[in-house]
Amino acid sequence: MKKIVFAMVLASVTTVGAWSASAEETNPAIVHRQGIYKIMAGHMTAMKSILFLGFAAPADLNFHAQGVLSAFEHMGNSYPPGSDKGETKAKPEIWTQPDKVKQRATDAVTAAKALVAATTGTDKGATVAAFKTMGEKCKACHDDFRKE
Repeated sequence: MKKIVFAMVLASVTTVGAWSASAEETNPAIVHRQGIYKIMAGHMTAMKSILFLGFAAPADLNFHAQGVLSAFEHMGNSYPPGSDKGETKAKPEIWTQPDKVKQRATDAVTAAKALVAATTGTDKGATVAAFKTMGEKCKACHDDFRKE
């Protein structure tokens, strides 16, 4: 019981800390997309802990893969005109190269679907390969459209 209470308190403090750190940003598109990307990063980090760091929760892999896919499906139009105004790590090219952005998004969603499919099975090698591919698709978009 103490572990559960501690986890709940830690999650609350972390959430409040993250909210207050970004509370100055008022551009709703930026706030939305940063939230979605944080969700994706959390799911990918959790999967990393299971696949590579020995955390014994392989049944959770599909949950996290579904979370990544769901986050992509909820991105919507997170880069509308004017959403370059505010604290963003997006490069200007994301607004001037819509075809390339669309292709990167399509590639990422395809990889996320493959990751979900891989996590429904018991082949860890297939899941690891799908996870790495997902990471490569994320990196490709970051390389093209995210400031360091």
